[in-house]
Amino acid sequence: MSKHAIAISNTLMSAPLRSRGRQFRMVAAAALLGSLVLNGAVIAAEPVGPDLTEKLRGLLAKEMIEIETAMKATYSAIIQGRHDEVAQKGQAIHDSFILKQSLTKQDKQDLKSAVPKEFLQMDQYFHQLAAELAEAGKQQDTQAQAETFNRMTESCVACHSRYVTDRFEGLKEQSVPQEWGHSTE
Repeated sequence: MSKHAIAISNTLMSAPLRSRGRQFRMVAAAALLGSLVLNGAVIAAEPVGPDLTEKLRGLLAKEMIEIETAMKATYSAIIQGRHDEVAQKGQAIHDSFILKQSLTKQDKQDLKSAVPKEFLQMDQYFHQLAAELAEAGKQQDTQAQAETFNRMTESCVACHSRYVTDRFEGLKEQSVPQEWGHSTE
């Protein structure tokens, strides 16, 4: 067979193979997307920040800074066995709950109309975990502290990857387990 005939033969054979390759990639992508849905992975929603009033955006930013600072200190306290500090920081995080702050009736209405119900549920769950962390600190239960701190971290990632992707680009394309950020009860 001549070189020209072999080249034509290879070209004719590669077209169906390329087509099968595209089909395989499409099927694989569909299967991956399907498995994410079936496994309960969460895909990012729209960021909530742009829909908040200036006052609410400021209050949430202040709360997040306070929480991040307390979480960093809590981590150190857990790994060093400083139970009283874990209890104190857990309580401080719990008490920073935006809906417990001095919001006017209008502010509460603005918040509830600007964010999805799930956002508020996730925030409430996070603060519930903070109360559990405070209790674990009071009980001097290091294992419970570490487990609760881990669930709190999962809650942060779940919320940020779903509702704050405009600020946390590295979480934009992430899918996290559906149970992260939600009570298992």
